Amino acid sequence: MHAVDQLRQSFAAVADPSNAAPMAAYMKHIAPFVGVHADLRRRVVRAWCSQLSLQSADDVYSLATRLCREPEREFHYAAADVAAYWRPLLDASFIADHAATLLLQTPWWDSVDLWGSDVINPLCNRYDCATTMWQWNGSGNRWLIRASIQHQRGRKQHHDIDMVFALCAPHVADSEFFVAKAIGWALRDIAKYQPALVLQFVDAHPQLSTVARREALRGLQRR
Repeated sequence: MHAVDQLRQSFAAVADPSNAAPMAAYMKHIAPFVGVHADLRRRVVRAWCSQLSLQSADDVYSLATRLCREPEREFHYAAADVAAYWRPLLDASFIADHAATLLLQTPWWDSVDLWGSDVINPLCNRYDCATTMWQWNGSGNRWLIRASIQHQRGRKQHHDIDMVFALCAPHVADSEFFVAKAIGWALRDIAKYQPALVLQFVDAHPQLSTVARREALRGLQRR
């Protein structure tokens, strides 16, 4: 039995089918759901991963790609869970060579942000992935732009603030909601530690979208 089929059996054993329709509706029907909520999914995937023996980044990519081909959304999440579990096998080349392809498999904010928080951001924090982030930022794809702007989230006071500001700047007037929200959240995170710099950025960009401005100023108010 293929490993993915084993995971399907594990999901089926714990799924609540009555959850499937509401979960799909919440995600705007980007994909059907099995009916397994996030915490339970993570536990199931971790147990499943512990039975596997992946040896390389190529193995991780291959399995994640196979999971992304499954119709249900939990498998798309599991692809990111697998990469996070086997993150010690990954380095900057995984970001450069594979991350965008995986990120853009049935993309929506839920999967894009999961790849960001659990895989892309930790790898970018450990390795120099700046070239790839700049490529994504200039790609014209809203999901890659979002991921690039958010790639330092979680660093607390250790942001490369100049780089974050520079990644935000080309998109400050973008009315695309998911890009604007990413800018606002990135600025809000920095505002916790460097409020004066965020205020300077906001003041220097009067064309900043309403969504981004609101989120950034919320961070300043909380500060």
